[in-house]
Amino acid sequence: MNVHTTLFQTLIVRSLLLVFLVVGCGMADVPRLVSQQNIIDPLENLQREFSEHRFGMFICYNIMSYGARWGEANHSIEEINPQPLDCDQWADAAISAGMTYGLLTTKHHEGFCLWDSATTEYDVAGAPYKQDVVKKFVDAFRKKGLGVGLYYSICDSTHHIGRKALAPDRIEFIKTQLTELLTNYGKIDFLFFDGWYWNTGHNQVSFREIRELIRELQPACLVSDNTHIQGYYRNDYVMFEYPMGAYPPADNQLCSAICDKLVGGNGWFWGEHTPAQKGLDPQKAVKMLKELEERYCTYMLACLPNRNGLLEENQLNLLADIGKLWEPDMERPPLPPQPKHISYSVMPVNAEASSGDASLAIDGRMNGVKYTEWTTDREFPQHITIDLGKSWSGLEALTCVPAHRMKPERSIKEGNVTQYRVSISQDNVSFKIVSEGEWEADARVHTALFDNCVARYVKLEVLGANGDFAQVGEIDIGAWSADPQPAD
Repeated sequence: MNVHTTLFQTLIVRSLLLVFLVVGCGMADVPRLVSQQNIIDPLENLQREFSEHRFGMFICYNIMSYGARWGEANHSIEEINPQPLDCDQWADAAISAGMTYGLLTTKHHEGFCLWDSATTEYDVAGAPYKQDVVKKFVDAFRKKGLGVGLYYSICDSTHHIGRKALAPDRIEFIKTQLTELLTNYGKIDFLFFDGWYWNTGHNQVSFREIRELIRELQPACLVSDNTHIQGYYRNDYVMFEYPMGAYPPADNQLCSAICDKLVGGNGWFWGEHTPAQKGLDPQKAVKMLKELEERYCTYMLACLPNRNGLLEENQLNLLADIGKLWEPDMERPPLPPQPKHISYSVMPVNAEASSGDASLAIDGRMNGVKYTEWTTDREFPQHITIDLGKSWSGLEALTCVPAHRMKPERSIKEGNVTQYRVSISQDNVSFKIVSEGEWEADARVHTALFDNCVARYVKLEVLGANGDFAQVGEIDIGAWSADPQPAD
C-alpha cells in the first residue's frame, strides 16, 4: 500500500469519526462537533482536514514559464501553445512523491489567465493553445483522488491592479474572475492569494467583500494570503514562504502551509536552465517533511512544467525519490483546538491616534521589502481610535499585528504591545471598556476577545510595550463566531 493511499484512508476514517460524533450527540443538523477540549466549529474541521494533507504539489506554470519577467505587463502570448500538456502526468508525479493535492497558479502578477475569462483576452483562449488549463488540472487531480487548490494574484500589471487607487470596475474585474474560478470547476479545497496585502492592500480591494463572495460560492473553501505574517490575520491557514526565510516555529500548532522549490528557474517558474538542475536533495526534502509534519504545516513543493506543459525527467526522478524515502507519521495527533481569531472582518474607514500616522494601522502594506507600521511617540499611554464608518453589531475581537518584515525571523520585537485596553463607542465621546490585559513581547499576532457588542468606534490603548514606544503593523476588528452586520 503506498503512502498516498494510507494517508487518505486516515483522512476518511477521521472524517467518519467526526460525522459519528455529530450524529451521536443529536446534532445532525448542526455543523459543529464536540471534542474533549472545546466545541469545534466548521472552520476548524476544515483546518484539521487541511493539516492532514501533509505534502502537495505547487504547480508553477504561467506566462513566466514562457520568458516573461516578474510582474511584466502584456508579455506576448503567441508562444503559449503547449499541445503535449498533460495534467495526468503532473498528478501521477504527485502521487509518486506521496503528495495528496495540487495547487495551480491560475493567474500570476502578470495577469495571464489559465482559463477562458470573460474579463479579458489575455488568457488561454486568446493564445494559440485555446484550451482551459484550469479544467484539465482539476479534472486530472480529482480523477486521481487528489485535493485541488488554486493560486490567484490580486495584483495584475497587465490589467492595472496594484498600489494605485482602483476604479470600481477593477474591483468587479477581480470579483468576476474569482466567480469564474469558484463556479466553473466544482469544489475547490483552498485558495492561496498573492499580491494582495503586500501590494494592493486589504482595504483597497476589500478583504471583507472578497471573503464574503468566497463564502457565498464555496463555503468549505479555506483562504490564505501571502502576508508573511505568522498568525491568523485575514486568513484560514498561515502561509510561510521558505525561500524568503519563513519557517514555522518549533511549537507551531496553527494550521499552516509552506512553499518551497523543487528546482530553480525563472523565479518560481520554468526557465531555460531548469532541465539541467540537480534540484532539491530528496534527503533534505524528507527531513523537512518530518519536521513540518510535527508542526502541522503542509509542505507545498513547487514543480515547474516546461513550455510543453510537462514536468521534465529531473523533476520526475526527484519526486519519485522523495516518495521512496518519506513515510508519513500516521500516529501524529490531529490538529489541536485552534485559538479563537477573527474570521469575519469589518473594514475600517478612518483612524486617528495620539501620535504617529494612524492610517498605517488600518491599511498597512509592503513598501519595497519593508512593511509600513503605526509608530507611537516615546511615552505611554498611547491610543488609536478606529472608525468603522457606521455601527456594527456582533463585534467580538480586535487583532493586533506586530511590526514585521518579509523574512519573519527578522520581525521586530521592539515596540510590540505588551499591555492593552480595548474600548468601544457609538459617538467617539463616551467609551466602554470591553477588554484589557497583557500580550507576550513576541512577533506573533495577538487577539483581544470580548463579549458580542455594537459599536462604530473601537479604541486600542497601548499601556505598555517592549521598549519606550509602540509599533503596530495593522489592526483588524471583527468576530470569530458569525459575520457582524450593520446596526443602523
